Amino acid sequence: MGKLINGPMGTNIGKLGGYVSYFLHGELVTRSIGVIDHWSDAQYANQMRTGLTTALLKPVKALINIGLKYSPKPKRSWSAYTQATSINKKQAIKGIYPDLEIDFEKVVLAIGDIPVPLNPQVQLSDGRIRFTWDADQQADGADQNDQVMCVAYFPETFQAFNQLSGAKRGEEKQDITLPSFTEEMRIETYICYVSEDRRRVSNSVYLGQLIWNKD
Repeated sequence: MGKLINGPMGTNIGKLGGYVSYFLHGELVTRSIGVIDHWSDAQYANQMRTGLTTALLKPVKALINIGLKYSPKPKRSWSAYTQATSINKKQAIKGIYPDLEIDFEKVVLAIGDIPVPLNPQVQLSDGRIRFTWDADQQADGADQNDQVMCVAYFPETFQAFNQLSGAKRGEEKQDITLPSFTEEMRIETYICYVSEDRRRVSNSVYLGQLIWNKD
């Protein structure tokens, strides 16, 4: 049964006849009610893309909420996470259904106008990942108080280690200490800058894949 908001001529919320209305991200959505007994390949592909994107972004949601908080959005009602979902569903999922997979090189975690870290590198040794970069203090838009945010992402388990308040620009290195694994693990790595007031960021940069091997 539907509910009228703002009087008899107001907005219907809920079920009315063959339709249901509800608010989604601050906007009124009305759709028909029906039983779906068969999905097309395009619908299955869309569901699979959505599932992969959700699994990808959940472990890095805290970083996304900083990295995309102030970026321009298609709709005012969109959150940082909504924008990340839209971007990565389109460009970070590759292949043809049912052979879809994540393209980690194209994942976007932050969008901003701070210059990206110069000459970023990543190395794995002694149970830790070391991120390095050149300070580039004179770059237009750079600030000595900029900090790095780093991600070590584990695609087999959809888990991540996030450093959200890392070393300052001039320190030129940041470590993430890893737990001890019992089997070989792939690690996808990312870095970006965030300003001291957390209102500006650089674009996120993919640094490549590392392989952890207990031997």
